[in-house]
Amino acid sequence: MIIYSRILLFALLLLSASMLSSFISNFAEEAWLIQSQSSLKVEGKTNINSFTCVIRSYGKSDTLIYKSGGAGLLRQIQLAGSMQIQIHNFDCYHKVMTKDLQKTLKADDHPVMHIRFISFSKNPSTIKSFEKISGNVEIELAGVKKYFEVQYTIYAKEQGKMELTGVRQILFSDFNLKPPSKLGGTIKVRNELDVEFVLHLTKLS
Repeated sequence: MIIYSRILLFALLLLSASMLSSFISNFAEEAWLIQSQSSLKVEGKTNINSFTCVIRSYGKSDTLIYKSGGAGLLRQIQLAGSMQIQIHNFDCYHKVMTKDLQKTLKADDHPVMHIRFISFSKNPSTIKSFEKISGNVEIELAGVKKYFEVQYTIYAKEQGKMELTGVRQILFSDFNLKPPSKLGGTIKVRNELDVEFVLHLTKLS
């Protein structure tokens, strides 16, 4: 009886290993180039008005790699890739506001904001024209890392090109930051920031 049990256990282990190997081998890997004209926008409000700060051009190229595969509950789109945003490149269209934002984000001590892409809810390559999907990212700002779910809009363009727009509201307090204030607290920036990044992607052959 013990021998039969061991044989059965061994057979189950072989079957499980075979299924896992088949699952992993079915993952399809694609590489996309994040173009230098990709951009980032941050919108916020004070108790008297609103403001917008932008990085008009990423200024460099990076590679985004994703693997898709599996089925049902095992279906997943895993990502590898990140962006490094120079805090000193933010422009708030007002010299004082720009300096205040950079100081609040501790640009001198932590000059780079990292956005690491983790997953998509759907393979963007399967989208023919326009669709909304979700995904997860890790944002590191002022030395603090936080995970967020991001809502994306995908625009499929000509062959091998797409535009991916991600939006997410974050809080200064998410990163242990205090919103700036002016004139002895008469003007106060609210805790909420609406972040939008636009990625221009080109498929690598």
